Amino acid sequence: MEIVIREYNSLDRQNLISLMEVFNKYVQSIDKKYRTVYQDSSSEYFTDKMIALAQVKGGIIYLACNQNKIIGFIGGHIGEQDEDEKMETIPAKPGVIEELFVSEEYRGQKIGKMLLEKMEVYLRNKGCDTVSLAVFAPNSLARNFYKHAGMMNELSIF
Repeated sequence: MEIVIREYNSLDRQNLISLMEVFNKYVQSIDKKYRTVYQDSSSEYFTDKMIALAQVKGGIIYLACNQNKIIGFIGGHIGEQDEDEKMETIPAKPGVIEELFVSEEYRGQKIGKMLLEKMEVYLRNKGCDTVSLAVFAPNSLARNFYKHAGMMNELSIF
């Protein structure tokens, strides 16, 4: 198995939507309080939102592929400090990781780490000096992944 990390292009949209649907079902399944209920069009909505954020905010989407099958993705963009941050911290140019997902059958093979490292290099090359991301509180797999990747200080858990 040879995993290739490559940049998203518009021909990938439908396959990315399909993988986003798997991601949404996973998130919904781990919500033991049953607050998360994705609507029928949510996969398309969140895929298009990730694409738009990348386009408008100087970001990018990377795909992990195994023989042309998309098995994972990461989306990120350049963020901005809000007024509170400007008042209480040193000036910074934050990078934002919007989404990161790897299909269940490919987890544990360092694919998430490959995607994360690729995004970190991209954001660093764009002048970002911090990286932030959010994790759904019940997603213990993601929290453990980010902890082992050394990103715990950047986590926002909701």
